[in-house]
Amino acid sequence: MRGRAWTWLSLGAALLLAVVLYASTFVVSYGDLLRRQDPLLAADVARIAPARVAAVAAARDVEQLQAVLRDARQRGLKVSVAGSRHSQGGHTYTAGGVVLSMRTFNRVLAIDTITPAITVQSGATWDEVQRALAPHRLALKVMQSSNIFTVGGTLSANAHGRDVDVMQVVEVVQRFRLLLADGSVVEVSRTQHPELFGLVIGGYGMYGVILDVTLRVTRDELYEQNAVAMDYAAFPAYFAQHVAADSDVALLLVRPSIDPSPDAFLRELVVVTWRRAQPGADASFALTEEAHVWRDRFFLELSRRYDWAKRWRWSLQKQIELGAGEHRVVSRNNAMRPPLAPLELLQYHSRRNTDIIQEYYVPVENFVPFMDRFREILLTGKMNVISSTVRYVAPNATPVLAYAPKRPAFAIIQMSNVGLSAAAQARARDVTRQLVDAAIDLGGTYYLTYQLYPTAAQLHRAYPNARRAFDRKRFYDPTELFSSQFYEAYGHTPD
Repeated sequence: MRGRAWTWLSLGAALLLAVVLYASTFVVSYGDLLRRQDPLLAADVARIAPARVAAVAAARDVEQLQAVLRDARQRGLKVSVAGSRHSQGGHTYTAGGVVLSMRTFNRVLAIDTITPAITVQSGATWDEVQRALAPHRLALKVMQSSNIFTVGGTLSANAHGRDVDVMQVVEVVQRFRLLLADGSVVEVSRTQHPELFGLVIGGYGMYGVILDVTLRVTRDELYEQNAVAMDYAAFPAYFAQHVAADSDVALLLVRPSIDPSPDAFLRELVVVTWRRAQPGADASFALTEEAHVWRDRFFLELSRRYDWAKRWRWSLQKQIELGAGEHRVVSRNNAMRPPLAPLELLQYHSRRNTDIIQEYYVPVENFVPFMDRFREILLTGKMNVISSTVRYVAPNATPVLAYAPKRPAFAIIQMSNVGLSAAAQARARDVTRQLVDAAIDLGGTYYLTYQLYPTAAQLHRAYPNARRAFDRKRFYDPTELFSSQFYEAYGHTPD
């Protein structure tokens, strides 16, 4: 009897261990623990098209950067500029080339507390910039959803953030220095080399190496965070009446439902706003950090694998965002930091699949018809959507490759989990091209920061200035020293 009980206990322990080990695969990639990293196999965070490069170089001063370019020219090698490598379209490497890693070129050079402004080297991350600004009670005007990205990478993609007053990073750039292909350094602003100003911001590293940047910043202040749930069709009117018309609303983020049911998917929205707090409001200005990473990764991985988990996660996310009965006050800096803007949560590696982000810009008046088409294409294509957000973008035609040059737009962002097999990639490519067509047909564009799925014809339809951008690239870099998978895919294609 005792032996039988021991057997059952052993079986129970073995079963429990098996369950624990299986659950642990949701947060730990055991294959990575045994995998030897090849330093010359370059990839970005999407890992869709890795390529072997000749070298990876880093530098801490301009002379070292110039030496890297000089050596590459002598050896006949192409150079790609890399920061945090979160652009997903091969912008940071090319086969057989040199990857110039800028992360060691990251010093904060000056903080002007009067203007206010900050001058920082391009390899600094936004986290490092926030840590420099916070003691002066200063904050950023524009930063994308996570602070892991580099300043230079953000300029190269002309990224945008949650601010409803100043959205695109081009709006806060006062000046920058640029290292050209011939090794010379030029000062660039709206008055000095203004053509380069519009080419380099949103130019994906095609024109040179951004060295240091002066950015307009703002005072750190307190916001009251509020959220309301609504049907997607009601959002444009709500935005006009309660966001655009309210000067106290500083930040906006919209989360559409990821519940995959046809009657729920992308239909319900949670609209989160941060309004300037009333006098007397109190909250800490100390910078927050990410917490509960393993727990959140577990739930995210569940939703990668199971539809029921998506429904559950959306229900939990909605409750957390709405914060029923809570009065939430947060500083501007912390509204742009974890846990409100997580980053460790999103670190993911699987040999079978990957997370990709895609983004489409549509005029405000066409938001509802685009969302209808967006939903239909994603459901028909059986895309495994695990996250979606919507932001507002005001028009700005300064970048030559402007994604919202003329009309106010909503940016619709999706994160999907896609397979890495040839068949899975072909399906993701087909769905993406349908989504790009839908955006263009409704007067919009798509973001060039992500995968190389769109055709050259689609790129030129969405960006009529692309031919000029590529021609001027060859004017400033006649030997095409700076290159990337992105430039190789589109730089020499006909209109």
